[in-house]
Amino acid sequence: MAQLRHDSEKFNALNTEIMILVPNGPFMIKRYLNKHPSDFTILTDKGAKVAAQYFQVKQFFAVGTPTVFVIDQTGKIIYAYYAKSALEEPDNEGPLAALSAMK
Repeated sequence: MAQLRHDSEKFNALNTEIMILVPNGPFMIKRYLNKHPSDFTILTDKGAKVAAQYFQVKQFFAVGTPTVFVIDQTGKIIYAYYAKSALEEPDNEGPLAALSAMK
């Protein structure tokens, strides 16, 4: 999420809404936000049911790796990136390029 904050002005300029989906419940999300306020919407996917529908890779039997999707106004995925480890933080170049191409 820190990487997204670094380019938030670029995403805003492209009229983009960022939503983050995490496999934690609402209590853990609230606890995180109390320590790290965010401008982004953070959604719960406790049980990782949504992640499974998008083939999010799970390693170590439970931890999902960071995955980035850019979805256009019609609901079509126009960019997808699957990290190779749970520690990897994807960069913003790919999503920003996909969003710029939509204009």
